[in-house]
Amino acid sequence: MKPTYQDALAYFGVSGAHPGGLTLTKFLLEQEKITTHTTLLDGGCGTGQTSAYIKKNYPCAVTSIDYHPTMVQRAKERFKKENLSIQLVQGSLEKMPFPSNSFDIILIESVLIFTNCRNSLAEIKRVLKPGGILLLLEMTAERSLHAIEHQNMCEVYGIEKVYTEKEWIDLMKEAGFPKVEIKLGHSVFSHMMTGMEKEDEAIDRTVPTNVQLESKLMDHSYILYTYGDIIGYRVYRASL
Repeated sequence: MKPTYQDALAYFGVSGAHPGGLTLTKFLLEQEKITTHTTLLDGGCGTGQTSAYIKKNYPCAVTSIDYHPTMVQRAKERFKKENLSIQLVQGSLEKMPFPSNSFDIILIESVLIFTNCRNSLAEIKRVLKPGGILLLLEMTAERSLHAIEHQNMCEVYGIEKVYTEKEWIDLMKEAGFPKVEIKLGHSVFSHMMTGMEKEDEAIDRTVPTNVQLESKLMDHSYILYTYGDIIGYRVYRASL
């Protein structure tokens, strides 16, 4: 079985792989009312960078979930090292092991696109409390893609579809989110021009060389610089 882009991120322990990194995450969280009564889920937590930041800077209860066993292990080690009380679960966003109406806020950063989006959005709606909020940062096509453009991106990332802004909004409304706002959005190239500070991605330099997985990260860079004017990201805020 060929290694995936997600395998490469996990192997090298890449933190903050989403556009804007932790800097953008901090900005988004500042816009929300987070109290001691807030329950927050970091969906697709990766190495646990975002979860750790939230737990150290906000008084809420934090739960983290990720499907990839290597990512879960890395997050577990981070939480233990930093002595953080965070519930960590290995599982899929498509079928989460949480009771209905569990969370006030669900934060997902560049993860949903790697799943069956309809199934995941149905689960997200199920585990959100009435009035709950979904903060979704996802790869978004700036226009409808030509067949070869779409094929190249899907092959690199191992995904089924690159959605446009309208398609993302339609998916969320179809899942039962009546109100969807766009908080922020840029193409890859226009994001570079914003001057938004981006913290360096943490990468584990201690792991042995793995040419196949390094090649996956290079493929990712190729996509960004080849299609940086037609793909980007949006931050969607969907509420129940």
